[in-house]
This record gives sequence, structure tokens and C-alpha cells, in this order.
Amino acid sequence: MRKRIAVLSSQLEENYQKNFMQGFLERAFAFDFDVCTFATYRKYQDTSEREAGETSIFSLIDYDAFDGVIVLPETLQTPGLMLRLEEQFRSRFHGRLLYVDRKSDEYDYIMLDHYKPIKRMVSHLIEEHGMRDIIFLTGPRYNAHSVQRLHGFVDAMAEHGLDAGDDRIFYGDYWYDGGHDMVRELMERRQKLPEAIACANDLMAVGVAEALADRGIRVPEDIAIVGYDSVPEGKESPSPITSMDIPSREFGQYAAECIRSLLDGQKLPEFTYEPPLFIGGSCGCHCESVIPRKIVRDQWSTDVSRKSFYSNFNHLTEDWISQNTFQELMDAVQTYSYQIREFDSFHVCVNDLWIREDKPASVNIVKGHYTDRIAPVLHCGPSGKGEDRLEFTETFPREQMLPEIYEESVTPKAYIFTPLYFEDMCFGYAVISYGNEPKAYDERYYMWLHNLMIGMECFRRMDALQRTNRRAQERKIHDELTGMFNYTGFVKHSKPMVERACEENKYVSVLAMDMASLDKINEKFGRTEGDHAIQKVAQIIQKCADEGAMCCRLGDDEFIMAELTDEATHERIHTVRREIDQMLEEYNGSSDCKYEMRLFSGSKTERVKDLVEMEDLVNAAVSRKNGRKASEKRITGDATLSAQEQEQAALVKKVLDENLFVYHFQPIVSAKDGSIVAYEALMRAQIYPMISPLDIIKYASHLERLYDVERATFFNILHLVDEREKELAGKKIFINSIPGSQLSGEEAAVLKQKLTEHADSVVVELTEQTEADDKTLADMKSGYEKMGIETAVDDYGTGYSNIVNLLRYMPNYVKVDRMLLSGIQDNPQKQHFVKDIVIFAHENHFQVLAEGVETSEELETVIKLGVDLIQGYYTARPNPDILGRIDSNIEEEICRYQKERVS
Repeated sequence: MRKRIAVLSSQLEENYQKNFMQGFLERAFAFDFDVCTFATYRKYQDTSEREAGETSIFSLIDYDAFDGVIVLPETLQTPGLMLRLEEQFRSRFHGRLLYVDRKSDEYDYIMLDHYKPIKRMVSHLIEEHGMRDIIFLTGPRYNAHSVQRLHGFVDAMAEHGLDAGDDRIFYGDYWYDGGHDMVRELMERRQKLPEAIACANDLMAVGVAEALADRGIRVPEDIAIVGYDSVPEGKESPSPITSMDIPSREFGQYAAECIRSLLDGQKLPEFTYEPPLFIGGSCGCHCESVIPRKIVRDQWSTDVSRKSFYSNFNHLTEDWISQNTFQELMDAVQTYSYQIREFDSFHVCVNDLWIREDKPASVNIVKGHYTDRIAPVLHCGPSGKGEDRLEFTETFPREQMLPEIYEESVTPKAYIFTPLYFEDMCFGYAVISYGNEPKAYDERYYMWLHNLMIGMECFRRMDALQRTNRRAQERKIHDELTGMFNYTGFVKHSKPMVERACEENKYVSVLAMDMASLDKINEKFGRTEGDHAIQKVAQIIQKCADEGAMCCRLGDDEFIMAELTDEATHERIHTVRREIDQMLEEYNGSSDCKYEMRLFSGSKTERVKDLVEMEDLVNAAVSRKNGRKASEKRITGDATLSAQEQEQAALVKKVLDENLFVYHFQPIVSAKDGSIVAYEALMRAQIYPMISPLDIIKYASHLERLYDVERATFFNILHLVDEREKELAGKKIFINSIPGSQLSGEEAAVLKQKLTEHADSVVVELTEQTEADDKTLADMKSGYEKMGIETAVDDYGTGYSNIVNLLRYMPNYVKVDRMLLSGIQDNPQKQHFVKDIVIFAHENHFQVLAEGVETSEELETVIKLGVDLIQGYYTARPNPDILGRIDSNIEEEICRYQKERVS
């Protein structure tokens, strides 16, 4: 039986991946392997939503279907992706696995040598052009490939008796920007230009040349440049970049030979290849390697005459987004398949929601993965074979990925699986095969699929709107039981509110509510009494609402209320909710009430400019309400609190009402010498029985009083800073903040004044798991920056933390969570992750604080990984007193580990 290999990569049209796949497939086909490549379109995605959408393709892989797996980790740069994939490898894959161009402690790996090529490039400048004053632009600091290339430069200079000191070394990002930044820094650091600049890749070399040209400096007349990797962008430059090919095609062939050796139980062969220099003009040579570009076509037809994808008469996008049904859309897709027609087969496979009438795709979106059954709605065969077909009734189990790959064929084949998505919404995936032709897709294929994804999202939105309109036509405007608007009436009559909000520059606040025990009332007292309960709740909501508010009954036990507010705060909505709760409490205590009534709620306040945004706002409030309802049910196991939980909730209410907070101070010490540089002020409650800080937050959230926690925290601690100024002796205080509960109104103005007074001694600590929308976060960061307040991100490494989220905060400190540090000395994966955090933080000019260090072994490990600050029980426990220094033995231990690290 023919063996099947999976390849995990991204951006297959890029030069390295394209050539690697060509070489790999050449050998794989020679070895009679079938190949399935699973790829994202880009190495990096610029939002967390697109990260989820693109990387969903890896959730499709059935590892039991493969004998071997090839991974290109350097192309999979989505934060956290490799950690998730490695978890899948450990739990679900039992074959042979090979990493390409990255070392691994767990799996076999192969590495390209980037040392010798750089050494040859630098030696070319010295030996052929007699240059002595040379500087080097390498990649990101601490990156393994950057370090290897840097060593090539240093050794080439040393062998020729030339200086290669730190002043000759610059760090970039392997992108054009790295070259731009390097030239700017060079001009600041040196009065005289060097004779030559050697770059770690061609794109940075092009960036250098462009930045020099902008300053009137000529290449190579005034300064020589060489690169490395010989990409088309370098070869086709005005003065072609002298460079050297990365032997990606040959390395792909070698990877195929290695996976074959692993499957046969043999040792990995050695890779030997000596790529030639590409002699361009950027070094001062005469473009000996440049081949003039052919300006005549290979065929008489043109893009316009063929109506190809790049034709200015291509109306693909318009035709796709104008279709009225999903079947019509897929038929239009098949019509335009000629624009990518070099394939042996092409498939569009979608989540079965797209073809199920009971669950239309327009309202049942899958995020981050695929449904249990997949619908192969479109199959296209080779041009002229008449194999194209549309199918809207058949499905297959997701585990099969694509039934065609299991069919017997005379020759081996390769398939490329890529996601179909919009943001984090997964529609399905596309599969293209070029048969046994060793090639990957090109940029045209990606752009064609990009248009397909836009077409699918446009159809989804249109379908959702049409369904909403049909429901609106089928229902009346008012709910018969309560007299409130039903949702159709709410939407219809929202237009004047939206228009008024725009005209008066106001916000719209929406409060969504859900009766806690209507089902029990119906069961115990009957539906008539249940209807009476619904009417009573509706009366209370309408009585508490402002005169201009709109109230709506969504369903049996769900209500929403919308009103205009002057500020983007929840204070008015919280006031309304408290009034509703008070009236419910009074009713519950009256003789007329036979049962207790409570409401779950959630709210959202935003600006809206049209009805679509109004509906989005309502959906967001309902989603928050549902989240709080689910959270409380997980705590209680039912819709009501237990007696013990009610007691704890009452205690928290008393703490909040009477400000019964005290604070303990835990030292934060330097990882260099153990000196105390700051303290974290940790919340405690001055009440009996004792209640933990986590429970305070939990029940404050339940009571919708996180705002009160935020207010008490800041004002109490700032008061303590004033009182204990001498004890603090210029050290900083870390204050925990809740980004989603920022102060507003006059309280915000007072707090701003106090923070400004203590700007040198306060660090605001933001928990990374706390919800905060982008606008709130941007406003908050801007405010703190203007006040000169430093910020820290707490709990980094938990939940959905990733580099994108860290970039959203751009703090002065990042606190690595205890979860990542526990037992870190025995866990290489944790060590690698923390090391990556340290590297990223230092490159972006913030410090790393290891939080929750509890053992000597953990202390030693995090210091040697390069963290800046330490906090934990091992160094010092929280104390109501402000400690002047930690135990001297621990100080000596920290100094010893730091000395071992730098030696």
C-alpha cells in the first residue's frame, strides 16, 4: 500500500516554500509517496480572529491517515500554533515526524547551513573587491538563523584580520523595514559610510538600497551591498543584488529522502550542496549571473483575450457577491474555475451547515474548526474532461478530509488543503491537486480563493439579512402578553433612536435580561402564573426605564431595554439594573409573591450609526447576558445560589458597601541582585468569615459591581502610598486594574489627578484575561502614557494569550503566570515558551517578571532564561508591613544564579 505523507506549512507561493515543495514532491513521487499539504495563506496574521480562521485548517488533519509528517515550523509563525500542533503530535500521531530548519528536543530534524554562504558573501567583498570596512545586518536578535549568519560574518572578517566588533553589527526583521531601520540607525551611529553592507537576506538588502537611494547615496558607486537567498525581488533590482541561493529545492529533495529513511528505520543521510554565487551589480561586479528578461510572450493570447484572473475585464468578484442562493454562488465559482485551470482536480468542501435547511450557515457559524460532517459541494477535474460537478446533498465525515485521497491511482498524487474563512468564521476548505506534477499553488490561486471567501461572506450576510426580513414580515410589532415591542417591532422602531443618537452625538446602552426560574414557576404553579410572572417583570422593567427608552420582549423569559446616554459608561444601565433588582426584591418580599424572581443580565454601550450596528449591539448585550448566566450555572449547578454562596455574596456586598478592604505588600525583586524594586498591593477583606480575593471578584462580578472594586482599589492604595511614603523609599507600587471597569465621570477626573501626582511610583497592572475592547484599551493606554504611568500585563501565558494580545497592550512589564513557571526546570516546552517571551519583550523594550516563583529550582531556571524581575513565595510572601529587603540567603542565591548566567 502506498505511503502517505502530510506536510504542514504556509504561504506556499513564497520563493523558499515554492522551491522546497517542488524538490520535496520530485523525490516523494519517485519514492511512490502520496502527499497532502495543509497550509495557511500567510506566516503571520494581523488579528486574533484571522489567526483562528487560517489555522483552522490544521484541525482538519486525521493523523491516523499518515505514515509520516513533515513540519516547516519557521513558516508557521502564528503565536501559539506550534505549541498546539505539538500537543496534537503527542496525542494523535504515531508515525515518523521530521522538523525542517528548526531544532527539536523531541523529534528528528534537519537544518540548512546558513553559516558558510554568509561567510562566502563577505569573503567575496574582501577578496574580490578589497573592501575592509564592512558592516553586517542580520535578522532578529536570538533567532537561531540570525545567530548562525552572524557567526559567518564574524569568522569571515576574523580570517582576513578585520574588525567585526559590535559597532559593525545591526539587527533587522528579514523584511524591507529592517533595511530602512538599519540605514537610519547607521546614519546616527557613524560619521562616515562603510565601504560595504552585507545583509542576511535579499529583502533587507533591497530595503537598505532603497533607504540609501532616498538619501542620494548610490549603489554600488558610493557603497556596495550583498544579500543572501537570491529572491526575485533582489535579482530584479535596479542594480541586481549579489547574493547566493538558499538551496530550497535541493533541501526539499533531501527532506523527502530523510522521511523515507525514517520510515525505513534508517539513519538520516547527510545534506551536501554548494550553491553558486549570484553575481549581480550591487557589489561592484558586472552582473555576470544576470540573465536578460525575455520580453516576448510564449503564446499569442493575452490576459485580456483569455479573460484571465489578471484581466481588467475580470468580473469574478461582482458575479460572486451578486448571487441569491448558495447553489448559484457555487455555480458561479465553477464558471470561473478556468482561471486556475492547470489543476488535476479542485474541490470546495464546506461545513454541512451551508446545505442544511434546519441550520442555515447564515446564523450558525463555526469558529476555529469544522463541523462533524463536510459537504463536497464543488468538484472540478482537468480541463476538457467534463468531470466538473456540483453536489448539495452528499456529506462525508470530517475525519475523511477528502474521500478522493483514499482512492487507488496508478501514480502518486499530491493535494493541498487550505482554509476557506472570514475572520474567525470557518466556512470549509479548498483542495487543489496538480496530480503528480511537483508544484505548489501560485499567488493567483491564493487571490482567487481570497475572492471566493469574500463572496461566501457576502452571501452569508445577505442570507442572514433576508432571513431577518422574512421573520419581520411574519410577526407583529408588539408582544401580546406584555405590550412591549417584540424583536421585529424593536428593530423597526430603532431607526428614530439611531438617528437621534447620530444627530445628538449620543451613545446607545442596551440591557439584556433573562428570568432565572420561569421554567420552575411554570412547573410548580402552571403556565398562567408563569405568564403573570412575565407580565410583572415587564412592568418593573418599563417602570425603571427612561421615558425615551425602548423595551422589548425577545422570547418567553428574555427582555432587552435600550436608551440613549451621554457617556460610554455602564453607569446609567447599572443604575437601571439596581432599580429593577430593588423593585424585584420588594415584590419578592410582598404577600402577593409566591416565589422568588431574579434576573440574569448583560449590557453594552456603544455608538451606532445604522440599524445593522444597532442589531450588533443588541447581540453583544445578549451574548454577555448568556455568558453570565452560563457562568453562574456552572458555579451553582442551578439557576439559584446555594445558601453558602448567598452568604458569600452578602459578605462581598458588605465589603463593597463599607469599603472593608486592606492590602498586603509582596516584594518584587531584581533578578540581578535580589534588591526590592517594587511591591504588588494585594487585596484582602477585613471581614469574618474570611473571603478570598478571587471570591470577591467573582461575586462582585455577579453583583455587577466590579466598578466599585476598581474605584476602591485605586483610591485606597493611593491613600496608603501617601501615608507610607517613607517606607516605600522611592520604590514602585503595582496596582491591579480591571480594564473593563474603568472609572468614569468626576471620579475618573479625581483619579487622574491623584495618579499624575504619583506617576513615578505607580504601575497599573492589567490582567490579560480581563475583557477590554480595542477602543477602551486604546483610550486607557493613551491616558496612562499622558500621565507618565507605567503599565504591566498580568497572567501572561494563560487563556488565549498570544503575541498579538501582548502587542495590543504594549506594557512596560509582562508578568509570566505561575502556570508557566510551576516545575519549569523539568519542562523544556515551558522553558522554550518563557525564553520566547523574554526575547520578544526585550526586543520591544519591556521587562519580564516571573510571578509565583516557589522553589529554588524555579528561581534558578527563570533567572537563566533572562527574566528581569522575580515575585513569589520563595523570595518573599505578602505582608501587611512593607519589607525593606528579602532574606540575605535568597539575595546571595539570586546573585549566584545571575553570575552563572552571564559567565
